[in-house]
Amino acid sequence: MVKFIHRNMALVVAPIMTAIAIVSYNVLNLLVRHHHTARHDVYHVVGALLVFGAFYGVIRYMQALPDEDE
Repeated sequence: MVKFIHRNMALVVAPIMTAIAIVSYNVLNLLVRHHHTARHDVYHVVGALLVFGAFYGVIRYMQALPDEDE
């Protein structure tokens, strides 16, 4: 079961990352219209995307590691 979850983690993370990308795109478009009141929120969105990107990168790295039983 652990190997199944380990191998298919990208299938779980990919739709979540897609939803985050869509939401952040919409939020950025709203912030561009109201940049004078919410410019600092852009930095929060970018920071969150970087954290999620790093998380995804770590998961992909873990999947690229060789199996212990081979």
